[in-house]
Amino acid sequence: MTDKSVCKLTHRLPTTVIPSHYQLYIDASQLEQYLFQGKVDIDIQTTEISYEIRLNSFDLNLTKVEYQQKTPISQRFNGSVEFNKEYEQVSIRFTEEIKPGTGCLHIEFKGTINDQLNGFYRTKDNNQIGACTQFEPAYARQAFPCFDEPALKAKFTISIRASKHLTTLSNMPIKSHRNDGPHTCIYDFDTTPIMSTYLVAYVIGVYDYVEAHDSNNVQIRVYTPVGKKERGLFALHTTAKILPFFAEYFGVKYPLSKLDMIAVADFGYGAMENWGLITYHETYLLVDPHTTTQETKQELALTVAHELAHQWFGNLVTMEWWNDLWLNEDKFASWIQFLAVNHVYPEYDVWTQFVSDTLETCMIPDALHNSHPIEMPIEKPTDIDEIFDSITYEKGSSVIRFLHAYIGDEAFRTGLANYLAEYAYKNAITENLWSHLSRTSKRPELSEILSTWTKQIGYPVLNVTQEQKGNNRLITIEQTRFLADGTTDDNLKWKIPINICTKSNPTEHVHQLYMNGEKKQEFLLEKLSESDWIKLNLFSVGIYRVNYSQCMLEALVPCIHDHTLSPQDRFGIQADVYELARSGHVGYVDYLTLLRHAYKHEDNLTVWKSILQKLDDLNSILAYAHLDNIKKLFRIFICEILSNIYGKLEWDPFPNEGSQAAMLRELVLVQMSLNGHSKTREEAHKRFQSLLSSNNQDHQSINPNIRTAIYLTVAQTGNQETFEQFKALYRKSDAQEEKIRLLMALCSFDDEAIQYQALEYIWNENEVRKQDHETAFVTLAAHNCKGCEIAWKYLQDNWNKIEETYGEHDAHLIKFIEKVPSHFATRDREGEVQKFYVDHPNPLLNRSIKKVLELINIRRAILERDEHNIHQFLST
Repeated sequence: MTDKSVCKLTHRLPTTVIPSHYQLYIDASQLEQYLFQGKVDIDIQTTEISYEIRLNSFDLNLTKVEYQQKTPISQRFNGSVEFNKEYEQVSIRFTEEIKPGTGCLHIEFKGTINDQLNGFYRTKDNNQIGACTQFEPAYARQAFPCFDEPALKAKFTISIRASKHLTTLSNMPIKSHRNDGPHTCIYDFDTTPIMSTYLVAYVIGVYDYVEAHDSNNVQIRVYTPVGKKERGLFALHTTAKILPFFAEYFGVKYPLSKLDMIAVADFGYGAMENWGLITYHETYLLVDPHTTTQETKQELALTVAHELAHQWFGNLVTMEWWNDLWLNEDKFASWIQFLAVNHVYPEYDVWTQFVSDTLETCMIPDALHNSHPIEMPIEKPTDIDEIFDSITYEKGSSVIRFLHAYIGDEAFRTGLANYLAEYAYKNAITENLWSHLSRTSKRPELSEILSTWTKQIGYPVLNVTQEQKGNNRLITIEQTRFLADGTTDDNLKWKIPINICTKSNPTEHVHQLYMNGEKKQEFLLEKLSESDWIKLNLFSVGIYRVNYSQCMLEALVPCIHDHTLSPQDRFGIQADVYELARSGHVGYVDYLTLLRHAYKHEDNLTVWKSILQKLDDLNSILAYAHLDNIKKLFRIFICEILSNIYGKLEWDPFPNEGSQAAMLRELVLVQMSLNGHSKTREEAHKRFQSLLSSNNQDHQSINPNIRTAIYLTVAQTGNQETFEQFKALYRKSDAQEEKIRLLMALCSFDDEAIQYQALEYIWNENEVRKQDHETAFVTLAAHNCKGCEIAWKYLQDNWNKIEETYGEHDAHLIKFIEKVPSHFATRDREGEVQKFYVDHPNPLLNRSIKKVLELINIRRAILERDEHNIHQFLST
C-alpha cells in the first residue's frame, strides 16, 4: 500500500514532509487570564514538489505563517491556512512552489489554557493557579502546531516565559534563564533527544521538591505541593532503586541527565510518562504515613515502575502508529512494572496479585462480543482515545507474561536488549519485537502463535474430558471462543501452549501440550495413575478458561481446600467456574457449592480479591431479583463464606504481619459490614465516633488500612448528621487519598434523599475537583439500585454539559457510559440506553454503548435462568 493511500485511509499526515527540530517558545505570563501565545520554528525535510504543508492544529489561532526555503538563494514566503476540524489538521497553502529539500516553517499562534485536563490546561491548588500539559495521545496540537503523530519524531528546544515566583519545568534541564520584565522570566531548556510530540511536557506552578541521585548519577526530583515534600520520599526512594534496575535489565542506561516526577493538583489519569518530566495524579506519587494504605503504596510503586519503564519502551523506542499502542502500554510498561516492584519490594508478592489485578481485569470485558483485538486499526483521533482500555493494557501485559514463561527469562531479556539496540530513537511495530524474540528463543513459530492472541478478538474456553487408559490418561481438549452471553463462535482458533500439573507434582509443569489451532485435539499423558488429578494452566499463565468435566473438577476440591495448589491456581479454578456460570455453561449453584466446599478456609489475598469481586458482581445482579428474601439470604451466605478469614484478621494488625494481611483485612471488613454483619457494623460505628471525638494527633493514628471499611459502613446506614460529618472531614483533609475515601463514603448512603444531596455535592467544582467527579459519580451508581437510577437520570439530563466539560473526544466519557447504565438488568433500561445514544450520538462511544447493551442483556438473562436455583440453594 502506498504512503498516499495509507494517509487517505487513516487521515494521517503525508510522509513527504518530515520534521527534524522544533524551536518552541511558549509565553504563559498571562496564566491568571488562562491565555497563552507562542511561536514555533519547525525544521523540515520535503521530498517532493508541493504547494501545501499539512500538519496538526486544534483550537489554536494561527496569527502568522511563513516558510523559508533553505536553498542557495534563501526564499521566505507567507502561507494561508485552512482547518479541517474533524481530523484536527491545518493545511498551509503557498502561492510559491516548495521544492524538495530542507526548510523552516515559522508559525505564531495564540490559545486558551483550557479546563479539560488535556492539551495545555489549568490547575489550581490552594487558590494558586498553575498549568500543565497532557499530550498523549493527540493533544500536543492543542498547545502548538505540530506533526502530531508518533512516527514523526524530532528534537525540541523549548523556551517558556512565566512568572518568576512559579516553578517552571520541561522535559530537559534548564540551560539558562533571564529576566523579562519585573515579574516574568524566560527559561531556556536543553534540547531533547529525538522523540514524539506526545512526550513533550511543561508544568508551571508552586511546588516543593525532594532530590536524590541513583547509582548511575541520574538526578531524580519529586515535586510536591508546597509544605508536603516529605510525602514524596517513598516515590523518590522507589525511583532511585528501579531506574538503575531497568538500565541493567535492558542493557541501556537512562538516556537523560535528570528525571522529574511531579504531583499535579488536577490530573485526569494515573500518570503520564513524558520523557524526563513524568506527571502524576497526587494519589500515585505522594505517601502520607497517617493516611496512605498499603494498597495505595503498592499501587504507587507499580505506577512509578510503569512510567519509568516507558522511558525506554515508548520514549526511546516508540510505536509506529497507535494500532501498536500495546507496544508502549503493555509490552513492557504494564508487565515489567511487576518485575521491577518484585525486585524492590519482594514482600508485596505482586506477581501473585497479577492474576487478579491484571489477567482477570482484561478477561471479563474481553469475553464480550463488542471487545476488540489488542492490535486494531486506528483511523482518526477519537479511535485513539477509545483503545486506552483494559484490553490494550491488561491483556497486552498478560500476553507478555505468557510469552515470558513460554520462552524463558534469558531469551526474553536478550531479545529485549537487541530490540532496544536496533530501534533506539526510532519507531517499531509488533512484528519487530516478535522477530527479535523468535531469534533469541530459537522459536521461529513465535510470531504465528502470538498473532492469534494480539490480532484476534477475545480468547478461548477449553472444554476438557479424560479417559483412563491403563497407566496413561487420554485427555480431549476442544477450544471455542468464550463469550459472556453463552453463545458460540467457532470462527476463531488460537495456538495455545498448555502446561499441566498433577497431584504428584502440583507446582511444576509435568506435561506440556500445544494446541496448533485445531478445534479439537487428543493428548496421551503417560505414566499418570487413575488416582492422580490433573490441572491445566499452571499458575494461570494462559489467557483462557478451562471447563472441566464434573469428575475432574471434583477431584481438585481437596487440593484447593488444603492449599496443595498455588494461590494462582486456586484463583483460576474458581474464576473460571464463575464466568462459566455467568455465561450459562454451568449453573451458579455449581460456583456457590465450590466456594462452600473448597474455599471456606482460604487465606490468600489474591484468591479473596477474585472471590469477592465475583460475589459482588452476583450481589449487584440479585439486587434486581424478584424473590424478596434472596438478597438477604445471599448476604448471609457471603458472611458465612468469610467467617473463617474474618475470625483470623478482625480489625487490628498483628505484630510483624505482612502487607497482604493489611490489604485483605480491609476487603473482608468492607464485605462483612456492607452485608449486614452486626458485630462488624458496631465496631465500625464505635471507631468512627472515636475519630470524630479525638484530637488531630489521635485522628492521624487511626490505621489507614481500615478507614474505608469504617467510612463505608457508617455511611450505608447514616443520616443527615452523618452526611454533614463526612463533608466536614472531606473539607478538612489535605491528603488526596483520604479525600477520595471520604468522597466515596458521601456517595454510599442508602438514604435516597441523601443520595440526591451527594449528587449535587460531587458536581460542585468549588467543593470537588474535576478530576474526582467520575470516581464519585460511578461510586453512587454502583452503591445500589436507587443510586444507579439517580446517576443514570442525571447522565441523561446533563449529558451535553458533561460532554462540554470534558470535551467530546475525552476518554472520561467512555467511563461515565460504561460504569453507570451497565448495572441495570431490565429490557426497559436497555431501551433507554438505546434512545440515549440516538439523542446523543458520538463516535467515541459507539463500542461503549454496545458493550453496555450487551451487559444489561447478560445480567437480565442470569436472573431469568438462575434466580430460582440460587434461591433454592441459599434456602437449604
